[in-house]
Amino acid sequence: MMRCEQAQELITARLDNELNAAEQSTLEAHLKSCEPCRRAMAAEYRLKQQIKAVQREVVAPAALRREIENAIASRRAATAGKADGGFAVWLNLRSWRPAVAVALLVIGIATIFYVRAPQQNLGMAALESHRNLLRGKTTLVRYDDANRLRQGLSRAVGNRFAPIVLDLSMMKLYPVSGFVQKVGDREVLVTVYQGGGPAITCFTFLGTEADAPKSAERFFDADMKLNFFSFSQDGINAVLHQEGNVVCILVSKMAPADLLALLRGKSAHA
Repeated sequence: MMRCEQAQELITARLDNELNAAEQSTLEAHLKSCEPCRRAMAAEYRLKQQIKAVQREVVAPAALRREIENAIASRRAATAGKADGGFAVWLNLRSWRPAVAVALLVIGIATIFYVRAPQQNLGMAALESHRNLLRGKTTLVRYDDANRLRQGLSRAVGNRFAPIVLDLSMMKLYPVSGFVQKVGDREVLVTVYQGGGPAITCFTFLGTEADAPKSAERFFDADMKLNFFSFSQDGINAVLHQEGNVVCILVSKMAPADLLALLRGKSAHA
């Protein structure tokens, strides 16, 4: 039987269609019975889609593409019948140099675009993720056992950190589902609470207070000696705070003051 460690090694190859029939069959059998590996595969797929989206944004102008094509065509014509010229002849062909220069220019443009592309703020990403949940755009796998859900989320990130545990039973809200969300190069543990009131989503990740949007309003709790950051967008509210190297963001349509009260009241934490 395939172990999770083995499955993780094959997931990328599976998404790139590089597995043979036997490997694919074994991996598919494992994925049917392993929720953490299915989430890992989904996260890897989302990452690849993000990379492809960036690549689609980097498009050389038509004139530049024609120059590349013409330079390559010239190089091919000049090298016809000179296959024995060796590497020195290939390198010194004048017709090849423009193609190299243009190709390097395209690579430079792509590199600049990638480096300067703004990284998505985790706080705003949490608001968008909760909005997608409310709209039914995110398929949830439901759990009946909260401990099993939390353990599965922890394992999905190699037990480097664990989801913040909230007791919202007084509000008749319970952890019913969770998944790992990839934001940039970081993994976020998402726990969904549903029940008798407005749904609450808890996002847990390794980070700092700098992950709060710049527009967030800061509140300092003197007793807890913690900062809380409140921010909203389109009727969805969020409160962020940091404990150690772990950041928690609560997101809901609940009023910001109510979310803040949940986190400031120690009954919210296990």
